[in-house]
Amino acid sequence: MHNKEQKSEGLSIKEISESLGVAEITVYKYIEKGLLVELEQPNLKYAINGQRLFTTQSVLNLKERMTDTKNHISLNAYAKEKKVSPELLKRIISNNGIVIPKGSHGLRQTYLISPEIRETLDQLIMANNFDHFRTKKNYFNSRHNIALLQSFLIEDGRTYRVMTEGQRWGFYTETGFTDFESITNAKPLYDIHKPTVKSSSYVNFSIPKNEKNAYSYVDAIYNIFGVENAQLILTEEHINVRIKMNSWNVANDSVHVQRLIELNNFTINGEIRLINQELHVISYDKRVVLVLEKEYHQQLSELAKKQNITDSRLAQKIIEEYLDKYQK
Repeated sequence: MHNKEQKSEGLSIKEISESLGVAEITVYKYIEKGLLVELEQPNLKYAINGQRLFTTQSVLNLKERMTDTKNHISLNAYAKEKKVSPELLKRIISNNGIVIPKGSHGLRQTYLISPEIRETLDQLIMANNFDHFRTKKNYFNSRHNIALLQSFLIEDGRTYRVMTEGQRWGFYTETGFTDFESITNAKPLYDIHKPTVKSSSYVNFSIPKNEKNAYSYVDAIYNIFGVENAQLILTEEHINVRIKMNSWNVANDSVHVQRLIELNNFTINGEIRLINQELHVISYDKRVVLVLEKEYHQQLSELAKKQNITDSRLAQKIIEEYLDKYQK
């Protein structure tokens, strides 16, 4: 009976862990720092199944110091989720004057991205990707007529892929990075050029570098679409690809077609389908052009500014919410 009365006055380490949303080992660190007040239990060491108990008030005091991170995400976790480097993310934040507040997760101070800031960053990262793709020199070197990750055969029978190091283009060999012009006997394994198709819509894929067939997918992309219709971004962990929407006759290229169908495992906003020996690139997203009167556009812009998102993103939200409500 005495133990039950004490139990009602305090919390166990397990209960504190659940209340604060941290691991039990972290709770012990709080105890070492003197952040939790333990209840006196003179007979604790003699009790069966005895537990250390800490005052509810000290737990509440600590909880008040901690930021509610349920709907927040750290910079590094967000960068990993969006498949961009932390350095690029920080540069986008700095260039756009975005302030990321610090929050406390227990004793640890970290920068936390709120849902509102996240919406803005989502748009900026997408815009950055399109800016990259618009600059062809980021993935194609016209001087040497080579493309990023293109496969070359060297005279000794070894295969290397085109990489960049700063402004330099070349290969990583056993002796380190070698400029392309330094290797006179490099022969491309395939042609990277195809007829340019007319399309303003694209689909996007993100291939993990540790995927065993990652570079086979790149070879298939270049062989079918060429640098005129497919572009690459190379990040620390992924190969991000954007492909123009269209259809291609691929009756005599079963090997590369199979690889491209497998690429659907890494889709972001579309898919590739094989229909009657034709490869179809299909986007899930559809673009709609809206023309607003000046008065309505001004209202939309003011509201978007208050929500810290772009005009187009707010217009998309309004339409989606209206359609959801209309369907119900």
